[in-house]
Amino acid sequence: MNQENKNLRDLCDNACKADGFFVTATLRDNKKVENNLQHYVIRNKFPIDDITLSIDQALSSMGIRHPKRVEVTKSPIIEHVQRPLKIAIISHFNTMPQSYSPARAVRNQIKILQEFGHTVVFFTQEGSRVDVDCEIRSIVPKFKREKNIVNDDVKQKFVDILRRELTSDFDIAISHDLYIDDCITYREAIRECGVPIPWLHFARSGVGKQIDFSMDNALYVYLNESDIGRFAKMISVEPSKVRVVFNEKDPSYLFNYHPVTSMVVNKFHLWEKDIIQTYPMCSTRMDAKGINSVIKVFGLLKEMGNKVSLIICNANGRRRVDELVNKQKLAHAYGLTEDDFVFTSLLADDTYQIQSEVPNQVASELMHLSNLFIFPTKAEVCSNVLLEASMTKNLIVLNDDLPSLFDFADKSNVLSYPFTSFNNVHYNHQNDEDFLKLAKSIHGQIHSNKADKQFRHVWRVHNRNSIYYNFLQPVLYDALKMFSKSV
Repeated sequence: MNQENKNLRDLCDNACKADGFFVTATLRDNKKVENNLQHYVIRNKFPIDDITLSIDQALSSMGIRHPKRVEVTKSPIIEHVQRPLKIAIISHFNTMPQSYSPARAVRNQIKILQEFGHTVVFFTQEGSRVDVDCEIRSIVPKFKREKNIVNDDVKQKFVDILRRELTSDFDIAISHDLYIDDCITYREAIRECGVPIPWLHFARSGVGKQIDFSMDNALYVYLNESDIGRFAKMISVEPSKVRVVFNEKDPSYLFNYHPVTSMVVNKFHLWEKDIIQTYPMCSTRMDAKGINSVIKVFGLLKEMGNKVSLIICNANGRRRVDELVNKQKLAHAYGLTEDDFVFTSLLADDTYQIQSEVPNQVASELMHLSNLFIFPTKAEVCSNVLLEASMTKNLIVLNDDLPSLFDFADKSNVLSYPFTSFNNVHYNHQNDEDFLKLAKSIHGQIHSNKADKQFRHVWRVHNRNSIYYNFLQPVLYDALKMFSKSV
């Protein structure tokens, strides 16, 4: 019996003699590759409250400590318009299926860079049939990659390719996921090529084992702030050389929005809004749909500090221009500006010919982005917009004076208000004080919906405008300033 086993036997003997003990052991069966651990716990007269202290002491004796959070170096936000860049994006991809999240991320990065005026050239594997909407150069060497083994011949070939292809007109090069074990040949070629431009090396996955990816003319991009210290250590660079660019998650990319939807979203910065309603209607029936009441409530919601947007997807806008203008004046009287209240027909131009209507797809997509549907309609048979607003998980406010609406709603899951109707005309509850009570109720319901608030948080932070202006653009020009002779 070796010393370790003797100590273990003594420990077990002492435990049996003690008044109370807590013993845990894990045995490994090295003959198995999977499911080779067996865990045992023995406890006798040992208080549960003390178990946490025991485990904490055991972990401390192993030297396990919570890593200290490293301060993230943030590139400065760009205040002025900068010159467009020519950017090389270099990957190990042969295909880019939608099921592969790094491939989707790279596709969307290309879209964002081009949308904001940059020229992108995408380098991918020899023989690749990747289809991306930019210039593609299929010149990255294709070979049988082996984990942590450098293929010297391929490395030299790639060095020559980089020196030939990354000509002086390129401003910066971006690599994606070259941290993985079987990409070591590509990494080493990039480190040795000596091409005098800045590099941004994106890590789209965690780094499992320590590597050396240090370069004088590179910044390293990770996807969260909390793990920067560990990431820097794993790639052998100082944390000050690491930057953070979150994953984008723009609904227009995720759901392939109609161009009109994207136009409305971008024009009114809908990702910044707390409360949005999309209300499809015909311009000839605005009063029957109770639009005045909706405007009043939205004015009060804005007065309570909410950023609001009321989008009227109106048909037949050509025929009622004067009436639309009058409704805008009413909205102004209740504190709503052109950024808060809009008729889609008034957004029409040569590109977006929506004077008469918007496609149903647009109304549906805007409803998906909305979180409130106030419905003071005076008459309905079986309302499509009510059903659609319900299916897009909006908070529903129904007209209590139109009982037929509740054939299509669970009254316990909607708000109601006596807006009046053709069935029940009255003048009670139509003053601002009563509408304020409704607005307060809506405000409370909206702000207690954690799922909706999390959606709006992600949309606000991760939409393509935010990702570009708050993350990607600052890092691009920071790298250019740090490592380039011509800024």
